[in-house]
Amino acid sequence: MTSRRTLELERGFYERHWKSAGEASHARERDRIELTTSLVPPSVNRILDVGCGDGRLSKAIRQNRECFLVGFDLSITALGKLSGPKVCGSAARMPFPDQSFELIVSTEMMEHLPEEIYGEVLKEISRVAKDFILITVPNGENLTENEAVCSSCGSRFHIWGHLRSYAPQTLNGLFRPFRLVQIFPFGEQVERYNPGLLWVRQKLAGGFAWDEQAACYYCHSTRRPTPRQPFLDRVCESLNTRFWAPFSKRPGWLLALYRRPA
Repeated sequence: MTSRRTLELERGFYERHWKSAGEASHARERDRIELTTSLVPPSVNRILDVGCGDGRLSKAIRQNRECFLVGFDLSITALGKLSGPKVCGSAARMPFPDQSFELIVSTEMMEHLPEEIYGEVLKEISRVAKDFILITVPNGENLTENEAVCSSCGSRFHIWGHLRSYAPQTLNGLFRPFRLVQIFPFGEQVERYNPGLLWVRQKLAGGFAWDEQAACYYCHSTRRPTPRQPFLDRVCESLNTRFWAPFSKRPGWLLALYRRPA
């Protein structure tokens, strides 16, 4: 798939997402924003929020400090919900000079990037950031657990559009020449799915994950698929909930702060 076609799919996906997305009302989302805001280095005054979405993090940062903050996102719909300076575009080609922002913050964005532009986005963030980079990503997610199958076109897609998984060891050396200075898991505990039960559920029962805001990445269908064997699907869900998930949890996110060497 070409980079242009990838960009078109991404833009369409997020335009649809932000048309229906509400405010950050969940406690786990508010906690993530509060912690991320508290870790913005006190010395920075020029901040770029890459993949800012509707600006929920940008708003929180502005409420807590005097700074010049620019929101940057691919979605025009999302940026329409954000007041203040904002720019629409692809993070793979940002229209800013080298080292023009003391801090780049990018939360819940990296895991959504297609492979075709992933490397370019990492380079662009490193190029534009002067002193610090602050990111958050999901922690140790098994992407298969949150995979859906479209009931209309048969395509497989992640219910939240995630394309890669992160662990603490994979975040080191992500942005060159920046050095990782702080990393830790945080947030509400997320349950894991037993691998054996997940295989039975998907391969035999035809049951997959779903979310009330999920939509097929390719045909945009929002119709929830029905398992081939609903009873077996329910059995897998029940066994996992009772005997595995409560004893196999992880913090929902990883936060990483990088600094450019002096």
